[in-house]
Amino acid sequence: MTEAVIWYFFAVVTVLSALVVAFSRSAMHSGISLLFTLLGVAALYAMLGADFLAITQIVVYVGGILVLVLFAVMMTNRIMSTQLHEELVQPAAALAVAAVILTLLLLVIHRTAWPVAAVEQMLPTTAQIGRGFLTRYLFPFEFASILLLVAMMGAAMIVREPKGKGGERG
Repeated sequence: MTEAVIWYFFAVVTVLSALVVAFSRSAMHSGISLLFTLLGVAALYAMLGADFLAITQIVVYVGGILVLVLFAVMMTNRIMSTQLHEELVQPAAALAVAAVILTLLLLVIHRTAWPVAAVEQMLPTTAQIGRGFLTRYLFPFEFASILLLVAMMGAAMIVREPKGKGGERG
């Protein structure tokens, strides 16, 4: 009973704060509400037993991306107003796109045969992910890591200053 109450509490907090993110006119209020949305999603992951996803949600999204977004909002707040212009807001188009996406999601959820695993066979999700990375998905995991390394090296090459040009790009 208490698990259901806690679940619904986090679900309501997540949905309400997501609505504030979507409909707030202040970028700072949207950023703070995004914090509660991401933490609520992490709590829901934890309650589902997806410990790896919960910790990743907190470390990557709350700890990294949200801090970056809030710093960007604070730095640009001095340069330009954080209020949205009416001509940029298109609620009819946004509602149509949201309705199409919601319909597709509900169709996928309804038509998918969801497997149910026995509780006694469940390992912690980190153990399952680690075993998968080192056995079945070793090649895609290594390929993705090499691809990301090459992309990072390419980005570093693009932004570096050319030698002997006096700072001018050619």
